[in-house]
Amino acid sequence: MYMIRVRLETPGGRPPAGPVDAAALRDGLERVLREPARLDHARIRTAAGALDGVAFVSAPGLLAAEAGLRAACAELARPQGPLAGWLLRHCEADPWLTLGLHEQPTPR
Repeated sequence: MYMIRVRLETPGGRPPAGPVDAAALRDGLERVLREPARLDHARIRTAAGALDGVAFVSAPGLLAAEAGLRAACAELARPQGPLAGWLLRHCEADPWLTLGLHEQPTPR
């Protein structure tokens, strides 16, 4: 399983036409992610004009996981998709998250 960070934005950071439901987006990723990659779970945060998420993808290797998730996001952002007009800005494994180094150490 690979932890992959994803960021989508609307052009110019403008709010989308309607609200984006994180649960619906997770369902969409599960539906369109193609074998051999599979979405195990995802945490998605939505804000005006941006979506940030961390997806846990099972695949034979890291490159397959990243490519599969990137293709799934592109599918959702196609003109007829639920994220039409959104742009994929980031979709790759984050070594800081993978190693658990995303937080500063607390002083002792």
